[in-house]
Amino acid sequence: MNDARYAEHLPIFLDVAQLGSFSAAARKLGMVPSSLVRHIDTLEGELGVMLFVRSTRGLVLTDAGEILRKRASLLLTQIIDIRAELAAQNETPQGVLRISCLPTFGKTYLLPLLPVLIQRYPRLVVELDLTERQTDPKQELLDAAIRIGEQKDSSLYANRIATQRWFMCASPDYIVHNGIPANLQELRDHQLIARYHKQQPACWAQILSEPLMNQCKMVLRCDDFSAQRQAALLGLGITFLPNWVVGPDIQSGSLLPLLADPRGEEQGIYLLRPVARISAKLSVFISLLTERIGQPPSWQ
Repeated sequence: MNDARYAEHLPIFLDVAQLGSFSAAARKLGMVPSSLVRHIDTLEGELGVMLFVRSTRGLVLTDAGEILRKRASLLLTQIIDIRAELAAQNETPQGVLRISCLPTFGKTYLLPLLPVLIQRYPRLVVELDLTERQTDPKQELLDAAIRIGEQKDSSLYANRIATQRWFMCASPDYIVHNGIPANLQELRDHQLIARYHKQQPACWAQILSEPLMNQCKMVLRCDDFSAQRQAALLGLGITFLPNWVVGPDIQSGSLLPLLADPRGEEQGIYLLRPVARISAKLSVFISLLTERIGQPPSWQ
């Protein structure tokens, strides 16, 4: 396959994948089922893989189909974004820009943008909702919300602006006095700095079993990434934080990485918006934010 003509079938593929049957997708699109079948047959032929397991009970995505669903959904969103971004070039950024995100992310990466943003666009006003709760951009009339991890709300439009990994780390001074754990079980002999949200463990619980956590000494429990980082820099104990929080400290040697995250996974950081069209004010904000973060991100 030497061209991308197969892409014209992707919107139909996504509708069929979402609804799980040709007849349901046909009703939504105002087409006949046989026409949709031909589109999928052509797409499978051009890609050289089977995308669905077909039976009388419906359609189930194959592994290849699931890969295509994830990639195609992101691709089509980006295509829509390109058109909206180009249209926004003819507008003047103005009015109120409402953004929601985690407090530490907002203070570290959004607030530093504001002097430049307001200087360039003096008719713009910014409202930042720095919160731990998962806001609803539609219900709360936000221009965008920044969230981390796999996003399941298909009604929102997503831009992946960066990625994150989690790091276990401590200060050189702490390591000199307490040593380095050789495995997760040895964390029982160390002081841990923990993040608790609504009285529930939110960081260590991702990699430690409940029995092991109960045996560990949590010398500090707090609900703020910045406070965890500062406590680790002061030598209070070992913390477990995303690299957008501690990456620069690890790069400078102020914090030293310890055991690797056993999950070994990379998570997306997304800017979610309630509508497909990107307004002029949101477009300039996204441009400044991605420039600030860097590609690849500065914390990697």
